[in-house]
Amino acid sequence: MDTIKDFIQRKWVLAGIAIVVGITLGVVYAWVINPVEWVDGVPAQLRQDLRVDYLRMVIDSYSVNLDPAVAKERYESLGETRGGILAMVGEEPGEVSPGDIQKFQALVAVESPTKATSPPEAGEAGLTASKLLLPAFVVTVVFGLLLVGAIFLRRRMESGPETTPVEPVMGVAEGEIGVDELQPLATFRTTYTIGDDMYDDSFSVESATGVFLGECGVGIGEVIGVGDPKKVSAFEIWLFDKNDIQTVTKVLMSHYAFNDEDSRNRLSAKGDPVEVESGGMVTLETASLKVEVRVVDISYGEGALPPESFFDRLTVELSAWPMEGR
Repeated sequence: MDTIKDFIQRKWVLAGIAIVVGITLGVVYAWVINPVEWVDGVPAQLRQDLRVDYLRMVIDSYSVNLDPAVAKERYESLGETRGGILAMVGEEPGEVSPGDIQKFQALVAVESPTKATSPPEAGEAGLTASKLLLPAFVVTVVFGLLLVGAIFLRRRMESGPETTPVEPVMGVAEGEIGVDELQPLATFRTTYTIGDDMYDDSFSVESATGVFLGECGVGIGEVIGVGDPKKVSAFEIWLFDKNDIQTVTKVLMSHYAFNDEDSRNRLSAKGDPVEVESGGMVTLETASLKVEVRVVDISYGEGALPPESFFDRLTVELSAWPMEGR
């Protein structure tokens, strides 16, 4: 109880609670209990398509009552955009007669220099309650944060500086960043499923500021047997670095293909052969990029071909890193 009483008696805690409660009550009142309602709007405040419809009605009305004063007043209520709206009506008259449009254009071609424009709109005459609400809310929040921050800093200064001994981090040289603290430039996941005979996924690698650094991807490397769908026995994983002249490639091979000497020798011309294993890792490195490939999920197909010779499904995850950070 003494701890709770001491906590409540702190002035900065009460000030913070009062600010939060005041802001909450103000927002609830302004947006739920007594929200702002727009009334007495003018045509100039309408959307553009509605202003076009409004002017069509004005022209149609003028063709019937032939009252130039009323027609001009309604026309001028569209504000500074009235000329552009009239031009749009001329291009798309809708159900208004082109002849009526020409008569109306002749009427407003010479506007009276002594006739005042429509009175200032509610939004132009001054700030409405809704426009005042947001700035007032922002000012209140900022003031509250500054007040709490000032009280906090004052208490820190009164209590004196605190010193904490700095202990060296084992395994990390001075000026380096620990490996676990780094984040990859990008991480991609791709899945092959049997029947996707055109499978070829590629991804763009960019810096944190959006600068293109290179590309990486996975595609079909070799098939086994005949007939549809294709029986994929190996995949090519590649990395292109814009700062390197060579594209690095490695070949993920099924268990059967990797242990078949002819297949392994043939595919080694495309890249380093690697036997695929669930959870296994493959690394590709260029001048300025490194891509770590992790096998997330793997399943083999069944049939007349040798066991574990072709893939039914394969999911891999590619993480791109800058070489200088790894």
